[in-house]
Amino acid sequence: MTTATTFSWDKDDWASLNEMADGFDEYRPAYSAGLAGHTLDVDGVYDDSGEKVVITHGFGEETLSWSFADSAETTTGEGEGYELFEMQPGLFYLHYRRNSAGHPTVVSAAIDTVAGLVTGAVGELGLEPHTHLARQRWFRGIIRGGAAETEGRGRLHERTDELVGRRVRYAYSSDDVYDHVYLNTNLFTWLCLGGAEIGVGDTDACTYWKLRENTYLFSWLEKNVGVEGMVLVDLNALRSVGIQFGLDQQSGDLVNITMGSYAHEFERAGGVDEVRPTPPSA
Repeated sequence: MTTATTFSWDKDDWASLNEMADGFDEYRPAYSAGLAGHTLDVDGVYDDSGEKVVITHGFGEETLSWSFADSAETTTGEGEGYELFEMQPGLFYLHYRRNSAGHPTVVSAAIDTVAGLVTGAVGELGLEPHTHLARQRWFRGIIRGGAAETEGRGRLHERTDELVGRRVRYAYSSDDVYDHVYLNTNLFTWLCLGGAEIGVGDTDACTYWKLRENTYLFSWLEKNVGVEGMVLVDLNALRSVGIQFGLDQQSGDLVNITMGSYAHEFERAGGVDEVRPTPPSA
């Protein structure tokens, strides 16, 4: 039996983010150069407002250029180092930091070059009035010249409830193991079963998108430590890849890591309507 530390709600009693993140790259998938030499233009919308945005990424071997153009402004950058992973043929996970921004800002996205669709978020830290908390702005779009545009194959990625009621155990390293229990379309519970945070858990706000069959983009915002987490979860291959982006609660240092895991799924619990108790017959 694994012995957990005494639980505390005080974040200062938890392992620091720097300590927690150490070693999380052990099971990370290999980097991909699958988009090097390509430019992707995306006609998209911001999920919070429905505002149209045109997003461009030009991929080099090690760096990229980017542009987000909406009705208010065009924001650009170049020479940004990026990390790219190909989790299924034509299904990529992209992560990079906007180093020119005045506060810590990252972009993370799922790119499906087969379907011609992109879904992701701009994550930000250091904003008033709660500078320690992470914020996200989601975007979704269609790749110009891709299947979604030229063949009318489908709509944008949609939110999903397919993970609700499921419990998955993720091993990020030979030491770090976490359970996720997906409670409803807005909340999930995480619990550390091995590693620096052993015995620590919480329930946080989350977002789910369906990318392909049994393949999801899942993201959460932690209220206690102030982390943005986002992972592409392939429950066919029982693998994940993703990020954690936050400010260390003890030192204030920026933590911006990519990570990967091997997954194990437990038997699914029934939904509320499936297992709602029925009063006995009179």
